[in-house]
Amino acid sequence: MPAPVLFAPETFNLAEVTRGIEVARRLATRRPVLFCGFSRRYADRIVQAGFEFRLLSPELSEHEADQLLALDQGKALRNPLTASVMSRRVAAERHLIHRSGAAGVVIGSTVSQFISARAEARPLVYLKPFAYSAAHIATMRSTGLWPATGRWARSWDRAGAAAARAVLPRLRLLPPGWRRLAAQNGVRLPPSSTDFLEADLNLITTPAPFLPQPMQLPVSYAVVGPISARLDAAIPEEVRAAADRAAPVVYVAVGSSGGREVVLPILHGMAGAPVSVIAPAGHLLTGADRAALPQNVHVTGWLPAHRLGSLVDIAITHGGEGTVQNSLEQGWPMILAPLQWEQRFTAVQSTRLGLARFVPPRRLRSADWPALVREVLADAAMRERVHQLRQQLSAMDGPSRAAQEISRVLAG
Repeated sequence: MPAPVLFAPETFNLAEVTRGIEVARRLATRRPVLFCGFSRRYADRIVQAGFEFRLLSPELSEHEADQLLALDQGKALRNPLTASVMSRRVAAERHLIHRSGAAGVVIGSTVSQFISARAEARPLVYLKPFAYSAAHIATMRSTGLWPATGRWARSWDRAGAAAARAVLPRLRLLPPGWRRLAAQNGVRLPPSSTDFLEADLNLITTPAPFLPQPMQLPVSYAVVGPISARLDAAIPEEVRAAADRAAPVVYVAVGSSGGREVVLPILHGMAGAPVSVIAPAGHLLTGADRAALPQNVHVTGWLPAHRLGSLVDIAITHGGEGTVQNSLEQGWPMILAPLQWEQRFTAVQSTRLGLARFVPPRRLRSADWPALVREVLADAAMRERVHQLRQQLSAMDGPSRAAQEISRVLAG
């Protein structure tokens, strides 16, 4: 029997977990698959998908998981992955890699594996968006942080991109304790923080139309295309009932990385809009939050977005790559209100392609959401562009392409 492949997403991040599951399903026909992680938050998804999951120590608390999400969004500075925690993580990961005989490790944003997998001399594969990767920074001609319209805005944006190309590859932001830990494990880390986050194989889940053109990627990169979540859940009756009404249906989702401070202003902004709103945000809102929402807003738990299709007319999301790809695969024009850098890149590219309207974070509370919804519902040109891209995406099988690339690396 061939050696197993170890999937090690950060299991507090639903997008990473679902990406890993979809690729593992394709890979499992060729090799055994094993999952591991330090958080219980979405580990049940892995088990429900039929894969073995090992919870490693030190286990992340819910508070620590939230801290890491806030750090990723630029809303916090404290990193719970101290040198001591990282040391214990690396020890646990190395032990599992060695005992399982893993042929390689597939990660999301699991930074400790950049030490562990290399210390065990295993190929490291990173499933990731293109935005602000080393390859993106090296070729950056636009910052991608906002839609640059007008001559002066474009000039400032080009200047910002030039500064990013010059400065970001030179930043050394890794904690000194991480470098000492790597040295203790026989691993020499690159000086640059961006280079630290480069794996042996970087599988880009961003669809080609969203990438700068023309461009030549490094040999350690491969564009596999969208790897969207396929949650195994039924569509609740309240969702079907909302879709059966004469009013258009608006889907509002902020994934596992968004927060109530994002979704609440949008939902409250829908008061008086002639639409039904479906919001899979039950994990974010309190009972008091729900009681204060407009009557046309229906809050649910996680929904199988890939099954909603024609039940929904447009989507409002935080611009996360997974929610944007799901929206496009279902044929939904979008309104995007991004928070962190990666989401801004996806939102700006969506706007550039004519697939969405862009709402800056500072306008979350002041935006005229009913007017925006009416504009997007009436935009036949946007709907046609979404339809055309949907046809392109339907021809891409990101999970299978990722599995093929992983098999190629493990065979090399």
